[in-house]
Amino acid sequence: MPHLLRFLAVAVAVVLIFSAPTARPSAAAKPAPSPSPSPTNPPTPYMPVEQVTNGTWQVIMQPRDDLPSYSTMKLTDLIGKVSGVWQYDKKTTYVVSGTRDGSHLKLDLKRADKPDVVVGSIDAVIDGIADMFGTITLNGKDTPFQGAQHSRVPPPVEATPGPNATPTPY
Repeated sequence: MPHLLRFLAVAVAVVLIFSAPTARPSAAAKPAPSPSPSPTNPPTPYMPVEQVTNGTWQVIMQPRDDLPSYSTMKLTDLIGKVSGVWQYDKKTTYVVSGTRDGSHLKLDLKRADKPDVVVGSIDAVIDGIADMFGTITLNGKDTPFQGAQHSRVPPPVEATPGPNATPTPY
């Protein structure tokens, strides 16, 4: 019987030794928390659609069989009635007039020297706060186009180093 007690005591001691929690060193030390706040996304710019039409638009016409052409259009929107001037090229200016229904524009084009004669039209959709796209019909020919107001596009977010970034010797 004393051998059995001794055997049980040793067995219990071994079990207790191997089941005791041990402190294990971590593989990598965790970095200290950064004192600066976490970066946040900049807010999405917003402008009511009634105000988007106003301003100077850079227009790119994209004909199927020719190179793109670039021009400038200045528009004013007063409660859905749109007017303005389109500088097609150095020699050609069109008077623009029409309507805006929501984000949809229907505009007539008239030559500046003959304001009574409609020579074309613009059918466009305003997309966001700084873009439009659609079709310009001029002298019976439909041409897809896009327009942008680059002054309204927010600048890109600057890249910032991580919270624990250190300068490199390179």
